Amino acid sequence: MLHKKLVYKSEFPVAPGGTLSEAIDYLKISPADLAQITHTTASYVEGVLDGTAAITTDFAEGLTKIMKVPADFWLRYDADYWRLKALEEKRAKKLID
Repeated sequence: MLHKKLVYKSEFPVAPGGTLSEAIDYLKISPADLAQITHTTASYVEGVLDGTAAITTDFAEGLTKIMKVPADFWLRYDADYWRLKALEEKRAKKLID
């Protein structure tokens, strides 16, 4: 039997914080609880949730233990977000110039 890995690619930056926020709501975990569980700070978790802080490898590994979602999912999701955000900002700058 073949196993095919499906990959979703967006053309617009979508911060992983939205998905993470839904997940912690489902699990009934507060951002402060998530910070404690993943050995980070509440301000870092809030930054990830609002799309202003990048997901680190350590944080992604911590998420894996809680959510059973592979760390590489979070890291790829985050990398794609920052890449697309940079492209969007570059396009916007060209429109202004």
